[in-house]
Amino acid sequence: MKSPLANRGLGLLSASAILLLTACSSTKPPKPLPPAVESADRSASQAAKLSAQGNWEAAAKQWQSALDHYRLLNDRTNEAIALHNLAEARQQTGDFDAAHSLLESAASLNSTLKNDDQWWRNQITLLQVEAQSGRSNELASRLEKLGPLSRPLQNRTLKGLFLNELGLWHSKTSDFDRAANDFTEALQLFRADKNETGAGTVLANQALLLERQTKFGDAAQAWSLAQKTFETLANPMGIAVSMAGRGRSLLEAQQDLPQAEDFLRRAAQNFRVLQARQQAEDATQLLKKSFQAQGKDTADLNL
Repeated sequence: MKSPLANRGLGLLSASAILLLTACSSTKPPKPLPPAVESADRSASQAAKLSAQGNWEAAAKQWQSALDHYRLLNDRTNEAIALHNLAEARQQTGDFDAAHSLLESAASLNSTLKNDDQWWRNQITLLQVEAQSGRSNELASRLEKLGPLSRPLQNRTLKGLFLNELGLWHSKTSDFDRAANDFTEALQLFRADKNETGAGTVLANQALLLERQTKFGDAAQAWSLAQKTFETLANPMGIAVSMAGRGRSLLEAQQDLPQAEDFLRRAAQNFRVLQARQQAEDATQLLKKSFQAQGKDTADLNL
């Protein structure tokens, strides 16, 4: 082990440093993990890498492998984590029924283990799956059940995530004032917790809420704040979504159409790089509208 004083010269090596070196040299190596534990952890590690890369089909296979291994070990805490992560992989591939079932299993297990924070993560993802899959009745029922339970919740990020989902529901039902209040409180919680990803997400949802209210000038400003946050985070998808939102809002407001065109062009290009085909197509259609609004020929459109 290299001494932290090595750069000062051997003559300055203190007695305490010598003792430290002696202690380190006699420390026994850690006991190797049992092969079954190594296999489970290896599968989970590989699954996490694949999830981070967005390779969801491969990630799902690895999370299933990790889940099987943890069940063989009766490691119920890691079993619940693998269930949740497998559900998220299934959610990303559009298999909402499987995702919903896996999340319910994870929630039941975390309830038994009294892992409250993990139970809340299961519930929040269930809200997202129910919203994505059009299970409006189940979504409304779950929000009603979770509302009172969220009030004493001490974890600010989890409470912020719940309020963000509640705000999306109120926005969908055109209860705009309540949605605005939900988003404002969620943003405060994320900022208090220094969770910039959460803050950027809420800023984007506030911008969408303003668009739903046809307040397009205000929406463009809100999208600008979201974009700055995602740029600080170096989040390519967040940046692209924000640029598309700014361009769309400016186009609807009929304000600064050349800038709207620029945002929409860059958003369309970035979505293509990110292989987000539907978002790329939506941005391209808006870009054509921006050309028409400026009296330009869409035949000159170059992406």
